[in-house]
Amino acid sequence: MDVKELQMMIEEVVSSLMNTQHKRLLVVHPHTTVSKKQLKVLSGYFQIEEWYMNETTSSSQLFYDATVFLEVDQAFMVSSAQGLPNSSTSLYLSELLINNQTAILVPDEKLSAVISAKEPNAYMGMLLQHIERLKTFGCEIQLFTQLIPFLKLQEESPRSDIVANYLTADMLQSFKGQQLKLPAHTKLTPLAQEIIQEKGITIQRQ
Repeated sequence: MDVKELQMMIEEVVSSLMNTQHKRLLVVHPHTTVSKKQLKVLSGYFQIEEWYMNETTSSSQLFYDATVFLEVDQAFMVSSAQGLPNSSTSLYLSELLINNQTAILVPDEKLSAVISAKEPNAYMGMLLQHIERLKTFGCEIQLFTQLIPFLKLQEESPRSDIVANYLTADMLQSFKGQQLKLPAHTKLTPLAQEIIQEKGITIQRQ
């Protein structure tokens, strides 16, 4: 790690400690007129930072409360669900999911219509299957009209001690308490289950 990377990490830590009033969002968006308007709306409620294509994933990601992808289209959704990233943004999403970090995907107008359809046809049903698959990978799918209430609800809810799709033995090494708060979707590895039983830790699902 060079001096510049260390300085960036220190700035992230200080910033996160000083700005406790608003949730910090890292926003990935296509810089369209619609996504810029959405970004402006979000900035009225949250502390916003934008992700740019030339950036790489770093440990400083841990200091964001959520990563939000705006104006997600059909190509992005399908390729990501199939594990075949075809753009820098879908590759970035795959990196987040590989590292057990949750991402919130906000569909564009066409996909929003598919999600909201009361009687989807066969093709729309196929798209909905891809959307459901992304949920199993750790993605949250939210219409933009529901995004702010969803994030606000998370802000008010008790925070989990560890947020991940899978709880491993390594994650438990530094945990000292007797009650562990975990998200409802987090799965335990066999070794993690053994450690929990040995230490007599109680699991509380959020």
